[in-house]
Amino acid sequence: MSLTDCEGKKRIMKNQYVGDIGDYGKYGLLRFLAEREIRIGVNWYLTENDNSTDGKFTDYLSKEAFRIYDPILFDTLKSIAFLEDKTVQMVESTEVIPNASYYHALLDFKRKEPLAREWGRRNWFLNSFLFLDDADLIFADPDNGISFQKNSRQKDNEKFVLPEEIVEYYGKGKDIVYYCHKGRRRPEDWEMAKAGIRKYIRDCQILVLTYHRGTQRSYIFVVHPDQYRMYAGLLNRFENTAWGNLFSREKTEGNVLTTDEERNLF
Repeated sequence: MSLTDCEGKKRIMKNQYVGDIGDYGKYGLLRFLAEREIRIGVNWYLTENDNSTDGKFTDYLSKEAFRIYDPILFDTLKSIAFLEDKTVQMVESTEVIPNASYYHALLDFKRKEPLAREWGRRNWFLNSFLFLDDADLIFADPDNGISFQKNSRQKDNEKFVLPEEIVEYYGKGKDIVYYCHKGRRRPEDWEMAKAGIRKYIRDCQILVLTYHRGTQRSYIFVVHPDQYRMYAGLLNRFENTAWGNLFSREKTEGNVLTTDEERNLF
């Protein structure tokens, strides 16, 4: 495994994962931001379902203690999670993320020749701008995070967001947050993984929030300098809600402010 890739358990965004314990935290975070007038755009990085038993972590929906974090979200996911034909479009239609926009085109070019995979991936990505153009913050949800070693011609690139895609979103004025597994990396390797995008975007500010239910999941924010203080303050406020029992901020090197200084922003 590359030291700088956000790889871990191979769980790609599929319809079969809708409503699992990971979704609860993910939507809780995005809802919080959206309710504070951040326009969210979700690129699901959606791939076909497989025959695995992944996505079955829905036991939390039978435990009333979990409902306290966000009763509306909890009840909404409970109404979807146990359906055999559940899809991300069902989540979209509930509007649990206020005023969000979505891109759910299937990302699946692995059976094509390398050049066809490259062009297919490129066209797929460019089409995302048509759906997410109004977003302030784009959430990329490939689940294995970002890879600095893969390219758009490789068969398994659908497992990752590619750095050039983050660069292009950023260049269009979007802030980005992407999903990443911490896995079993050594601390120094994890620091490299969190900050790897700075090789491509030198002025970006990076904020990391980790969710501690189910498989440990981190959300890596890549934001413009003029938006940095706002996002740092919002994440502080999020941690001061009930969700703070399930999430924690991670120290991030190389920002304008130290992590301790960030924590004083509201």
